[in-house]
Amino acid sequence: MSKCDSPQFSDKDEEIQYWKSLAEEYLQDAERIQKESDEFIAESQQLDKEYEATIDQNEKKIKELTLANNRAQNELDSLRMKLEQCNKDNANLETEILELKTEKAQMAQYIRDLEQKNDDLERSRRIIEESIAGIETAFHSAIERNAILESEVDEKESLKEKLQRLADETRDLKQELLVREREKCPDNERMMNGFKNPIVDSNRLKENETQTTPIKHDFQAPISPASRVMALNIVSDLIRKVGGLERRLEKSRYDYRDISTSDLR
Repeated sequence: MSKCDSPQFSDKDEEIQYWKSLAEEYLQDAERIQKESDEFIAESQQLDKEYEATIDQNEKKIKELTLANNRAQNELDSLRMKLEQCNKDNANLETEILELKTEKAQMAQYIRDLEQKNDDLERSRRIIEESIAGIETAFHSAIERNAILESEVDEKESLKEKLQRLADETRDLKQELLVREREKCPDNERMMNGFKNPIVDSNRLKENETQTTPIKHDFQAPISPASRVMALNIVSDLIRKVGGLERRLEKSRYDYRDISTSDLR
């Protein structure tokens, strides 16, 4: 039977008992509901406390995360600025790298040019050293030739002295032959020639040779062909030697002047 239907009772006691039992059931239900309500309220309060604590924690976390987000945003902005600066620096460095590469290529070309010039200078130095060595050799040779020529000049002077002595001896021989020939001539011829004394010295004959006319020389006795040839050979040989020495001395002086001029240059 449903609780909403009004039951039919046979007497009041039954009705009272019925309603009493129904009241007890409702009371039990109310107590159970109250207990459940108290438990629910307690649990709700506990949950509220937990939720409030969780909310507080979440708010703190939100604040912390907000601060962290702000810091991260600031760091991100700073990193962006640094990145932009790095990009600018990178662009500048790339430009500098290109300039350095260009300078490197120019320096490499300059170094190659310097090496080429150095090689040219080395070749020029070797050529100059060889030229100097050749000049020194020629100079030493010229000094040796000069020494030889000086000795030959001394020999030339000695030959000149010998030539002069031979010329003097030849003149004396001519004068002596002339005196002897005149001694053999008659006295009248000697008177015609202006000689009074049979003895004539060499100085007097020299003066007569320079002062007499060509007619008087016709009376001089000729020198023998053998003596003339020998004297002429000696004189020509000495003259030839002296001329050769003079030519060699002049050539040596010319070579020495050339070497001195080359050294000065």
